[in-house]
Amino acid sequence: MSFQSYFFALFLLAVLCFYYTVPAKLRLWVLLLANFIFFGWADLRAVVWLGICIVTTWGTGIFLEKNRGKRTAGVAFALCLTINLGLLAVFKYFPVWDRLLNAAFGQGVRVVHLDMAERFGLVTPLGISFYTLQAVGYLTDVAVGRYGAEKNLGRYAAFLSFFPTIASGPIERGGNFFAQLDRILRQRRRELLDYDRMMRGLISVLLGFFMKLVVAERAALLVNYLYSVYQDGNSFTMLVGAIFYSIQIYCDFASYSLIALGTAALMGIELMQNFRQPYFALGISDFWRRWHISLSSWLRDYVYIPLGGNRRGALRRYVNLLAVFFVSGLWHGGAPTFLVWGLLHGLCQILEDLYRKMRAVIWKKKVLPLAGLRSFLGRVFTFCTVSLLWIFFRSDSLEMAKVCLTNLFTRWQGFLYVREFLFNMGLDRNEFIIVVVSVLFLLILELISEKKNERADVWIYAARTPVRWGLCFFMMLGIFVFGMYGPGFDASNFIYVNF
Repeated sequence: MSFQSYFFALFLLAVLCFYYTVPAKLRLWVLLLANFIFFGWADLRAVVWLGICIVTTWGTGIFLEKNRGKRTAGVAFALCLTINLGLLAVFKYFPVWDRLLNAAFGQGVRVVHLDMAERFGLVTPLGISFYTLQAVGYLTDVAVGRYGAEKNLGRYAAFLSFFPTIASGPIERGGNFFAQLDRILRQRRRELLDYDRMMRGLISVLLGFFMKLVVAERAALLVNYLYSVYQDGNSFTMLVGAIFYSIQIYCDFASYSLIALGTAALMGIELMQNFRQPYFALGISDFWRRWHISLSSWLRDYVYIPLGGNRRGALRRYVNLLAVFFVSGLWHGGAPTFLVWGLLHGLCQILEDLYRKMRAVIWKKKVLPLAGLRSFLGRVFTFCTVSLLWIFFRSDSLEMAKVCLTNLFTRWQGFLYVREFLFNMGLDRNEFIIVVVSVLFLLILELISEKKNERADVWIYAARTPVRWGLCFFMMLGIFVFGMYGPGFDASNFIYVNF
């Protein structure tokens, strides 16, 4: 059940009606039913694997709390991680196993994703990458005593299967979720119906649909076309493709997070912010503090710090950084392109750290001349670096990425024929103008959010009435007039659902 489908709107409306009309003690059952309907809608067989993750991690969490500090707790913890990470590896990396089996035996195991499931195919469970990391984080927190284990199986199942987040995050923490669940299961209907929170949620959903249906879907047409003819690409077309893919993947993924945050807010649950103007970052390390925050903070807390973090010297820190970004690339998929993309991000952070140390030695003054210009150029350089690395992420193979980069930096004659290429890259003149105007609108919203250091839904709701309704009307107009949806249009699913 995709967020951009009409059926999801009807599903959400029905869920909210039941959620706010039943007695408080029954809200958990409404939430559980909604979660499993949403999840099972894709494929009922996938519910089995989600159920295994729920039961094994819930039971292990209780055992860890009772036996904390004992050797048996460590054994149980390792066994539970092996089961769940093993299932993740089996399903997520079947394409890799398929190639290895083909090479070794001449025949492979067929892998079928949910959107094209066949009767006898092995199905990659929806959201397994996200709910597995969420479960591992919960177990780790219980093991080290950050909070106690959840004794109620229903409440724990609601946490792990929460339908706004299960397909593409954000990757929530147990402590935050259970505290809010405690509150909403005790509140009276009048207390739960918070007008301000629900309006912010609706604005978040509205912004998410604008980013997805008006910008991301339209940018995808251009990107898909350019990457389908990448071998004939030139510097201009590959540059446009790299920029528009940066726009596409951000608007696609951030839109899912915004819809998830808004939907959860309508149910009284505040989720963590997953994006914070990432393309305004000053350096790659700053980019990862702003991009996919729930994943980057998860990797920091459950991989980087346990490995030693920055406590054991610079060399060990750099090794830990590479390990973390290798895991990040591996989490996205077993293809070499993802691994190279992750390792290059880690290498960029190491080079960035070395540059800072060198600059501190050469320029001992803390305030350097032309700080504003340096900051602007640094942000532009960061965006360009991230966009170049996205080429590896988007490419089907390392050879394809190599050709794209070669064409980008060697076929400069393309800039001599800009007028011939501009409106022949998958979008006509009108479509191109629509996406450019929409991107400029989002850029203004991002600039204001950066200046105010607030989420867009928060400051839009707090703005004066003409401004608030003007912005909302513009987004609604964009969605209903220029949004790409409806009969005859096969809207692509959110990119990160595939991860």
